[in-house]
Amino acid sequence: MTDRLLLAAPVLGLVALTIFARRRSSPVDPSIVAVAMTAVVAAFFPLASSIIEPQSWRHGVHLPDESVRAAQVEYLFFAVGLCLAAMHVRLTRASAGPRTPRQRSRAAVLHRDRLVALGLVVGGGLLYALYVWKVGFGALTDRSNFAEKYRASSGLGALYAGINLMILGCLWAEASALPRKTLRLFRLCAAGILLWSVAFIAVRTYAVALFLGYLYLFTKRRGFTVAKVRPSLVLALLLGYVGVESYGLMRSVWHGSVTEAASALKDELPHAERMFGQVVGGSEFSHPFITQMELERFERPGDLGGATYAHALLGLAPLWLAPNRGPSLSQEFARRHYPDLSERGGGTAFSFVGEAWWNFGSMGGPLLVGLVFGWLLMGAERRVRFDPDGALQRFLPYTIHIVLLFHRNSSSSLLKLLFTVALPTALLLGGAALLWGASGRRTSLPRVQPQEAV
Repeated sequence: MTDRLLLAAPVLGLVALTIFARRRSSPVDPSIVAVAMTAVVAAFFPLASSIIEPQSWRHGVHLPDESVRAAQVEYLFFAVGLCLAAMHVRLTRASAGPRTPRQRSRAAVLHRDRLVALGLVVGGGLLYALYVWKVGFGALTDRSNFAEKYRASSGLGALYAGINLMILGCLWAEASALPRKTLRLFRLCAAGILLWSVAFIAVRTYAVALFLGYLYLFTKRRGFTVAKVRPSLVLALLLGYVGVESYGLMRSVWHGSVTEAASALKDELPHAERMFGQVVGGSEFSHPFITQMELERFERPGDLGGATYAHALLGLAPLWLAPNRGPSLSQEFARRHYPDLSERGGGTAFSFVGEAWWNFGSMGGPLLVGLVFGWLLMGAERRVRFDPDGALQRFLPYTIHIVLLFHRNSSSSLLKLLFTVALPTALLLGGAALLWGASGRRTSLPRVQPQEAV
């Protein structure tokens, strides 16, 4: 316990220093979310498993303490990279001096936002409806066999990305200055997506994407910063996490109605220690760390030599265009270490830090990738600050949930998640620009007033 605490303490200290350096940012800014999740993933499993014996199907929960400490070291160096990026951005911003935000035409921005938001929602809705028709309503709503659901979705990525396009369209509209009546329609669409994702298909990711996107915009409009966060809010977030984990536990014993699920959960209460062990071993916060432990135990650092980052672009091609492309990093990892799960079409959550370790070696790999990742996030936030009506400002709220889950993904997965929504968005932006130019209208009108202070 003492060794684990000594390794967790500097990670928490670096994260606290990074957040303090960016205390004038929104608590839901991508960089803040990234460093906060680094602290949680780096500390949760090592500290919780030293108190409660973890229960999981993962091999990593049975590895010795040396594997835990080795994984902690890699997360420490990743945190160092994020902190260095934050310090560099802060120093360069101070030396650059004030900068005037870019001015844009009000009419052109409204035209663009209306067309893009509507195109994303309508086009995404049509794609997702076709996906539901191909997979089947029964398979999508089956809560007992998620691996089969993922297997049935193989090769249909362009179709099930439709719901992500709809989410982006709702958030794009919310970030814009569209009329209130128009916004109500997009909000109703967002509510329908939320209901579908939670009550029917049990995919929390879509609900989280909407919640974080709207929360980000709310904090921007209210000028709510990290410096204004109260301890009671942090406690509320922790209680919210407990609620999410409790829901996940209920879902694991869900065999019928809510009453039956509650009864089954009640039967487990006498075995409370085992229940808490399942939370520790099966939490979303634990899986990336466990993957890193398993990599440390069964693989060699630097073996991939950057190959997965080079091949990430190939992963963007659809199966019909590149039928012989290799499996993703998480699929390959599952094939090596969890063959039974792999045969059923399932996979394991991967580790962003583990990929850096596997490609570029111990300590140096996580440090380098943490530094580059931090620069990218903070550079995007800086661009939004000086172009409050730009396309990136509209797109950024959607990316919050991707950053929240980045630790359990590989670079190719993250790139694919972004590309599947960025490409249609770019096409719609191009179409909006062409239509605006073809209309022959003047673009020298007053700039639209942004609804939030960035």
